[in-house]
Amino acid sequence: MKLSTKYILIILLAVLIFPVSFLGVNFLYYLVITQLADFSPEEYYDPEEIEETWAREMDALEGGETRDITSSLRNMDRYPDSVIFWVKDNGQLLMSNDPSKNGSTQWDVSSLIQYVEEESGGEYFTTSAYLEGAEAGGYAFLQIPSSYLETNIGVGQYQYSTIWFIAIGSFWFLFIYISWLFFNRTRKRLVRMQEKMEINENQLIPSRMKIEKEDEIGQLEHSFNQMVEQLNESHEKEKQEALIRKRLISSLSHDLRTPLSIMNGHVHKLNQHDLKEDMAESVHVINEKIVFLSDLIDNLSSFTVLSEGKLPMNRQWKDIAALVRSSLIAWYPVLEEQDFEMDVELQEPIHWNVDEIWFRRILDNLLQNVLRHAAEGKYVSVKMEKETSMLEIQDRGKGMHNPSGKSGAGIGLSIVDMMLEQMELEKRVSTGSSGTTITILPKEN
Repeated sequence: MKLSTKYILIILLAVLIFPVSFLGVNFLYYLVITQLADFSPEEYYDPEEIEETWAREMDALEGGETRDITSSLRNMDRYPDSVIFWVKDNGQLLMSNDPSKNGSTQWDVSSLIQYVEEESGGEYFTTSAYLEGAEAGGYAFLQIPSSYLETNIGVGQYQYSTIWFIAIGSFWFLFIYISWLFFNRTRKRLVRMQEKMEINENQLIPSRMKIEKEDEIGQLEHSFNQMVEQLNESHEKEKQEALIRKRLISSLSHDLRTPLSIMNGHVHKLNQHDLKEDMAESVHVINEKIVFLSDLIDNLSSFTVLSEGKLPMNRQWKDIAALVRSSLIAWYPVLEEQDFEMDVELQEPIHWNVDEIWFRRILDNLLQNVLRHAAEGKYVSVKMEKETSMLEIQDRGKGMHNPSGKSGAGIGLSIVDMMLEQMELEKRVSTGSSGTTITILPKEN
């Protein structure tokens, strides 16, 4: 059954539960108490039956002697705690079984009517019947405590009212429990799906879900499982492609080194001869391309090893200013030959937790990038600020977004990013038509 169908049924049940339960429980309650009231161990009397019985008994005493009538009235014990008195037409009290009324031997019509009205609305039920004897006639009164007056149904309602409340409460509790059960099971299924979707450090792709019901959530679980299968297929395909790419790079690196070494040897032999200016320029260009290809092969190899996490790293607390200074000393002749203006500010030592070899490789790649793509600016600035703990390398080239005329695959900067990431360092780049600024700093800053 669909969730929408279940939800509509719950709404209909919520609308109908109150009138249906009220009518149904009242009907069953009526049937129960009509059976139980007949077995009530206590004495209760119906007012209509009392009036009819009292009228019949008074009819039976009509025409009798006053002494016989008063004796019969005194001996009546049909109703417990009842009061009987007989008042003559002229207001004389002929008989009473209540000592409190014996003092009032004379009644007038108004006081008698007032007395009957007060007693009828109070603790006693009062009924009367005219009794005509052989010697005197008057009204005979019967008073019964109101606590003894009730019908069988009323007695049952009074004694078994708890059953009504329990039945109503049970119906409503059952409805609340069914609603809670529906929404709680739905919530658990959604929470289980959410837990499956959350990222797990030990599991890149979530596992499949067990489909329990073919409803809307079940359809969502089907779609989730299809997504998981697609992710697994894509991941496996990506792994295969990465493996093929790494093998290809490794094979190309090995295959290209041999011809490059041979070409480099022939260029070296040509440089030993006196060459014409145009020939010497051609040899110089060939040598630059050989160096470029050699660097590219080294970068490809390093990138492959880094991406596999197989390049060893030995981090130690090093003086970065000293490392930068020693690297610049090695690069100074090359930059000076290209007529670069150098602005260096490395005054105070700053210590970072780095791998020295890796950090020198980062500096070499960045300076090589300046030399290759920002040579027209003829400027490089290297500064360190102890207050902010930052290393800043700046040039005055055309910017990264403008082509420099020298091709490159960008592998050098990718290696820089990977090494910085593994040493918990951060690189920030600001580039424009007036130059590029690369800032390196620890991640905690």
